[in-house]
Amino acid sequence: MRSLHLLANIKHFARHIVPKAKTVQAPAPDFSQRFVGTWSFLDTKTHHNHLLKITPDLVIQIDGQELPGHITGLDGSALTFVDHFGYQLVVHTNEHGPVSVYDESSNLNYPITAAHPQGPAPSA
Repeated sequence: MRSLHLLANIKHFARHIVPKAKTVQAPAPDFSQRFVGTWSFLDTKTHHNHLLKITPDLVIQIDGQELPGHITGLDGSALTFVDHFGYQLVVHTNEHGPVSVYDESSNLNYPITAAHPQGPAPSA
């Protein structure tokens, strides 16, 4: 009986002296740069081609106008933005970059393609 008591004391002592292994969490991956760039999408209702631009600090512009609102979600497959009216704009991506944008206000999903905005014409 005494040996069981001694063993319990040793275990108790060892738990308090031997430091517990600390688990270190790896930092969450930063997917934000996957969304940075300029894309084109066609509004099928108006047949108007639009430019969607996402800056490195995740400011969203459509046709050169900054959208007021804020990012509410960001992971490896989607960036979710809520505008000042409360509607979501969701940019879906794969490993190669954005592939579509969902506009909750119109309940439409638009395929997007990489675009290069027109700059000033080169001088001769």
